[in-house]
Amino acid sequence: MKSRSFNKEGNAKRLDIYFIVNVISPVLLFVLFWLVATDYYSSWKEELVLKLDSYAESLAYPVWTYDYRVIEKLTRVISQSAHITGVFVYDDKKRELGSFDESYVPSILEQVLGVRIQNRNINLFYADTFVGNANFRYTDSTPRIFLFYISLIFVGMYLILFLLVKNLKKNEHLKALVNELNEMNNELEIAFNELEEAQNKIVNSEKMAALGKLMVNIAHDVNTPSGIIYSSLTEQHKLLSDVKEKFDKDELTEEEFKEFLNTMFELNDMMMRNSRRIIELVQSLKRVAMNEMVQSYANVNLKALVTDVLNSLHPRLRKTKIKVVADIDDNLNVYTVPGAIAQILMNLIDNAIVHAFEYDNPGEIRIEMKTITSGNNKELMFVFADNGKGIEPEIQKRIFDPFFTTDPKSGSGLGLSIVHQLVFEVLGGTIEVQSELGKGTKFVIRLPIKEGN
Repeated sequence: MKSRSFNKEGNAKRLDIYFIVNVISPVLLFVLFWLVATDYYSSWKEELVLKLDSYAESLAYPVWTYDYRVIEKLTRVISQSAHITGVFVYDDKKRELGSFDESYVPSILEQVLGVRIQNRNINLFYADTFVGNANFRYTDSTPRIFLFYISLIFVGMYLILFLLVKNLKKNEHLKALVNELNEMNNELEIAFNELEEAQNKIVNSEKMAALGKLMVNIAHDVNTPSGIIYSSLTEQHKLLSDVKEKFDKDELTEEEFKEFLNTMFELNDMMMRNSRRIIELVQSLKRVAMNEMVQSYANVNLKALVTDVLNSLHPRLRKTKIKVVADIDDNLNVYTVPGAIAQILMNLIDNAIVHAFEYDNPGEIRIEMKTITSGNNKELMFVFADNGKGIEPEIQKRIFDPFFTTDPKSGSGLGLSIVHQLVFEVLGGTIEVQSELGKGTKFVIRLPIKEGN
């Protein structure tokens, strides 16, 4: 009687377990997957919409000015972003100003998952004026494939539960399955962590290539030379009109004509210098967003390179009381990536201006470059030091993290992260930070010197 009652109770419990595993568990897993999938897809769509709006905002000004060269470059850079397969830009009269159309052939898995090409048309406004529209073509392959793998994990979890219950008849097998389940849970946790790390790297890579956010950081630097060029053109137009009027009336004197020529040369020189400044800013932005722009090696004179960088940053440095001292031998020539060296220096100077010194306080930046011998190899020792306020020890551990900044109003948190990437991934070197509160900060960069023509 006892054994029968025990068997009945055991069978009842087993039936309850089978009911939970075979009926309730699939429903719960399906509901959980549906909630996760809905939330993830919505978040992805919102983030994509924000990104496309940012791209559209960056296109408004060049569309307004009909700057075909900038529009072409922006469409090419935007099309390199994940999901986006085509960009088409039109003015307010529906005339195409620029486009980039990449042929998209879905894989077999994408076809099975129903991946489709979608379009988003955004009207472009500049100074509250409708200037045109931008049409973005994109796919939702990434979230669909991601959710497909998540669904496989959910199915795997259900199968694990099913197999676990099926083997309840044998205690030893049950213990073994429990141990295996624990091991698999650990593996799943590790897999999830690796997936999150990989996803973070992808997000960081996409965000560093997002020109919309980076263009905000240089908007003031572009507006200033643009305003000077516009003012110079206005003055030239006025002078030309005056001279033409006097010439037509035969009232133009030789002295007035000479003065007119001198003024025109001065205005033209001013416009050329500011145009060159805008070109340098655009090229700098392009190097940040497109790492392939700094992948070519060349022999370069480092003293001349540093001088060029300092000259290009002079408009910003002159607004501060910071003195820059460069200690570099005139004949220091190395075979390296000039664009990467220039970008490292520009980001370090920008970081020092924003974070090293209090507002309107005097300070000094020292730049030293020399070759040293390490074993059988030659290295370039690049030292960048300031006598500013220094960095707290806890912050020193995070200064190279993407998007980490102590002053969100003044920077995007990408400067030192880009420096770290250029030093390690592009130039194959190392970077070390040494800082003490109240005594300044020093960055010590060691770069291997290669032989080449």
